[in-house]
This record gives sequence, structure tokens and C-alpha cells, in this order.
Amino acid sequence: MASTSNTHVAAEEAAETTEPHSTNAEKTISLSDLQNSTISPTLWYKIHVFFDLRHYSERADSEARLEQVSDPSYIGLPYFEPEEAEAIKNTAIDENKTLSRLIEETLEERLNRRMKKRVSSGDFRVCAAHDIAPVLEKALGIDPKRLSKDECFLDLLNTASLKLGDRKWDGLQKKSFAPKDKKKGKGKHR
Repeated sequence: MASTSNTHVAAEEAAETTEPHSTNAEKTISLSDLQNSTISPTLWYKIHVFFDLRHYSERADSEARLEQVSDPSYIGLPYFEPEEAEAIKNTAIDENKTLSRLIEETLEERLNRRMKKRVSSGDFRVCAAHDIAPVLEKALGIDPKRLSKDECFLDLLNTASLKLGDRKWDGLQKKSFAPKDKKKGKGKHR
């Protein structure tokens, strides 16, 4: 399948990237900057469209978007405009590391592990779905299971793709920690 091959190759290229990453404090972005749309009104929604990394084999639209990606870290067109991509890559993950650096280090580590394990098979590729998706989800605080069940997000994805226009997505609904009553008749009154 073409998308699987391309996702493996692009992820491998990301692991081999040697370009310097900015740690300039004035360019470093916080996670709340991404969430609060100070960079772009639809940025947080578009970040969640990385849903595609986990669903490219099940959804033709996900596969089509991923086929257009040329950035080895997947943080670029068609998902993000250049200034959005730069902001995401420069997001501070901890005091000393940007998201871009985290992706590079993680993929390099995984590629090295694969090289040791897969000598016999000759398959040294890093897979976007298995290697990049978890890094992005953890760093950006995205719950892939909740996202795949969020009806509002899925409706927007199905109808608007990456172009929300005047529509708005408020993010995943907050998780309720209220106890669930298991007995019938107990719980909220109607």
C-alpha cells in the first residue's frame, strides 16, 4: 500500500534529520498557546487531525492527506501553514526540549532499535502510525481513544477536513470523574 510505504519513508527521514532546532526563548511556544489559538484560530483542531496517523489504512481521506505530506516529521502542509508548523515544532515540551527535538530523538532511538532487531528481515523503516503518533499524542496531551469517539470532531473531520471555515471546535470534552452508579435507578434525576 502506497501510504504505508510513504509513512515509513517519511518517518525514517525525520529520524535522520540533522538540521538544528531553535531553542530561542522568543520563538518557543507553550502548549497553552497552541490550545488557545493565539497562533491560528483553527490550529488546535488541525493538530487533532493527526488522527490520520492512526487511521490512514481505514479512511481514504486520512490516507489522501498523509500522501501530501512532505515534511519528515509530518508537521507541515497540508495540515499546517509554514508559520503554524514552525510554532508547533518550537513548542516547549520541557525546559530544555522542543517538540521537534523530541520527535527527532525518539525516532532516532526507535530506528536504532529497529536496526538491531530487524537485521534478518532487512526492514529498518520507522512507521508513522506506531512511532510518530504516540510521540505527538503524549507531548500534546491528545487522547487517541477519546478522539476517535468524539462525535463533534469526527463530524467536522468528515465534513470540513482541514478547512473549518467559520465553524469552531472547542476540543475534546473534559473527562468526568463523577462516580458512575451501576444500579438502575441510581444517579441523576430527570
